[in-house]
Amino acid sequence: MDKYSHYFFDLDGTLLHGGMLLPGAKELVDALCANGKHVYFLTNHPVRSRKVLSADLQKLGLEITYNQLLTPVMGLIEYVHSNGLASRKLYVAGSNMIREELSELGLHIGDREKGNGPEQIAVVLGMSPDLTYRQLQEALWLLQNGASLILLNEDLLCPNPKGFLIDTGSLARLLDHPRFGHQTVSVGKPSYWMQKALLRVMEGKIDNAVIIGDSLLSDIGIGNALGMDTILVYSGVTTKDQLFGTAHHPTSVYASVQEIYQTIKG
Repeated sequence: MDKYSHYFFDLDGTLLHGGMLLPGAKELVDALCANGKHVYFLTNHPVRSRKVLSADLQKLGLEITYNQLLTPVMGLIEYVHSNGLASRKLYVAGSNMIREELSELGLHIGDREKGNGPEQIAVVLGMSPDLTYRQLQEALWLLQNGASLILLNEDLLCPNPKGFLIDTGSLARLLDHPRFGHQTVSVGKPSYWMQKALLRVMEGKIDNAVIIGDSLLSDIGIGNALGMDTILVYSGVTTKDQLFGTAHHPTSVYASVQEIYQTIKG
């Protein structure tokens, strides 16, 4: 573990569960920072803006800055600028905070009722307590008429103390219907666009970096795609049985970040 200079942590299911830090999370992050390691948080969290999320994590005791967070918004920025779509309006079916963050970053937020045709607008979908039936229906009307669909993440479920929450990937099944013929792209982990966001932070140098997460698809998947070392923890959505037969194999496996901390601590 000590051989790495850069550590990218997933949040929900890895460091957090139900909005609270998991045992060993703060100790591990603090120990890495004290040893001069570069710590980042690479998350598919599609609800809170980076400004709000970093403030909330600080309240929990994590010494984290805004620039240490890589969220699906960063993948979205990579996507729209790489494809010359920065002037296209975005209809956000999801979080009010994400809508505000995108606006602050200079992207244009659109509304179907304000004269934006489907060729001028893309639907951005993300799980959120703010999400309403009306938003989903507005999004579906746009998609039926040719708008494209951007998923903030593809996760089907999000860990929660009560069980699991419906995540963006599950919601996408309501909208992503083949009869409409629209383009669908995901910008969260493990997408090419989130890979670009990570590489931008690392300036392309990933030899001494590792990703730690609980999801075979998003965390181990993005690490494998980039040729990075990965660490899987069993504190979130993945069970031991799921390792067999998967295409996403981690470099190392631990029960939790607490076990990683104990290993570092010796």
